[in-house]
Amino acid sequence: MKNRFFRDMKIGNKLMLSYLLACIIPLLAVSAIIYKVSAENLEEASLEFASVFSSQIVTNIDDFIEEYDRVTKSVLVDNDLIYSLEDSLNKTVSEQVSQQLDMRKIMMRLMTLKPEIKSIILLTEEGRLYQFSSDGAYADSKTLKEQKWLDQIRLAKDKLTITAVHDRPYYDRNQDGIVLTVGRQIFNYGGAYVGVLLIDLEPSSLIELSDGFLLARNNYNIKISITDADNGILYDSDVASGRLTWEEAREAENPLLYEKKEKDFLVLTNETKRADLKVNAVIPRSDLLFKINKIGYVTAAAVLICMLVVIAVSLLFSRTITRPIRKLQKRMGQVEEGQYKVIPEKESSDEIGNLVISYNHMVMKIKTLIEDVYMAEIKEKNAKYLALQTQINPHMLYNTLESIRMKALVNGEDEIADMIKILAKMFRMALSNRTDSHQIQDELDYAENYLKLQNMRFKNLFSLEVEVEPRIRQALIISLVLQPVIENCIEHGLRGQGIPLRIMVRGQAMENGDIMLIVKDDGRGMSQERIDAVNNRLSRAESDKLTFDHKQDEGKTSIGLKNIAERIKLHYGERYYLKVVDSGDEGTTIAVCIPGQWRQEETSEEEGE
Repeated sequence: MKNRFFRDMKIGNKLMLSYLLACIIPLLAVSAIIYKVSAENLEEASLEFASVFSSQIVTNIDDFIEEYDRVTKSVLVDNDLIYSLEDSLNKTVSEQVSQQLDMRKIMMRLMTLKPEIKSIILLTEEGRLYQFSSDGAYADSKTLKEQKWLDQIRLAKDKLTITAVHDRPYYDRNQDGIVLTVGRQIFNYGGAYVGVLLIDLEPSSLIELSDGFLLARNNYNIKISITDADNGILYDSDVASGRLTWEEAREAENPLLYEKKEKDFLVLTNETKRADLKVNAVIPRSDLLFKINKIGYVTAAAVLICMLVVIAVSLLFSRTITRPIRKLQKRMGQVEEGQYKVIPEKESSDEIGNLVISYNHMVMKIKTLIEDVYMAEIKEKNAKYLALQTQINPHMLYNTLESIRMKALVNGEDEIADMIKILAKMFRMALSNRTDSHQIQDELDYAENYLKLQNMRFKNLFSLEVEVEPRIRQALIISLVLQPVIENCIEHGLRGQGIPLRIMVRGQAMENGDIMLIVKDDGRGMSQERIDAVNNRLSRAESDKLTFDHKQDEGKTSIGLKNIAERIKLHYGERYYLKVVDSGDEGTTIAVCIPGQWRQEETSEEEGE
């Protein structure tokens, strides 16, 4: 079925389909490969960048821990004040005040070294609280001891610990602020635990976002989060960059949801050397897929543009190939209808060009052969006609008919004598060799004599009315035009035995100088289908062909009228004609159009007048 469908397609469509399949299939395959490779490279590049960036963040956090370990150690160890923390309850008030001032200086020194510190608290094992805050807030010892993260610092294996972000309910002001706490355990020289140093920091101070990360995050929507061993959040890049607030982050879904739905995220996790912290680089697959889809859209657009270009080129090439074929097909159809026209040759040396040249040669050969046949047939008919004229001496014929007529008169056969007289006149006109002086008046006379003979046969059944101006009567016309038309009216218009038939001949001059002869009868008409069929045959009469077709199935109408139409076009040209104008219950009307021509002497007389 598919083979038949392709076989029955037009050659232009076959070429189009072949071009498209030959170009688009490889194009689609290459585009699919490019898309797949680009998507894989994009995913690998994203993971590679996230890996490099998270590794750098791990290094920064380790440096951060080392720096705070060094700073806090240097500040605390260099002061002997730390050794007197255990005996603070036994000191006098002045000593305690002095110790408080000394501890304040130590804390101020720490804040000088690290300006990002918001507040510092030193909580002794005995419950004594030393503090300093940049915003002047004071911490409540009882509330502070209730914080869970404080136990995490006290019980940590490492002396230096970083907590997850938390609120500040233990301060008397700015309690809504979110901070993370760097806690350092304090031991005396004997190794006994004497207290803990708590340093509150903004989460954003843990790491700083570089311009490179901001650019990559916008491109790939990379999210960096830092968590502790209990999955507590120390840092969130969306919060640090201002895309979210901590309140919004809290209200949002669990930021570590990717641990349960790894298929929705690309995750890279690195651990710090100290403090057991995890740096998570998270790339949502949906965002990465969006980037990949952009590649797909660009690829699809490129494929579509290429397809349009291929279609345009295919149309151009297919039309270049099929145009001469269509012309050849059209000319072949015209050859079937008898029109032998060549195709204008163009410079082309391919197979189609050679085919067009061969077709032109064939058409010219056929036309020459047909013309030779027609000319031979015409010569043969003319020879027979001339032979007939030679055999029949007109004068001998006229004299013989006259002798018969006189004998009929002597015997009292007046009607027979009249018929012979009329027949002699008709023979005289039909056998006359003078064609240059044949006028419309002669045609009218011939038609009247013909009707007289018919009325003698049918007892005055026919009547002829002539409405032609004297000048038009003198116009020249080829012989035997009106009589065959009138004979056709009698043959096909007679309604029945004994029913009279009236025939009218009217002549009029047209504005362009032509003459229109109208022959109308009041007999039975023809159907519209018959009119169309007759006019179709009459319209196909050509000036360069004269046929003598006497097929019985086409009837006298086709023979007589077509013969007249062919002779009119042969003698006067293509613009002149014979056709059926109208036919119906009121009779049939036939029009004959000829050029207005007169004898030279008549024209000269008119010019003189």
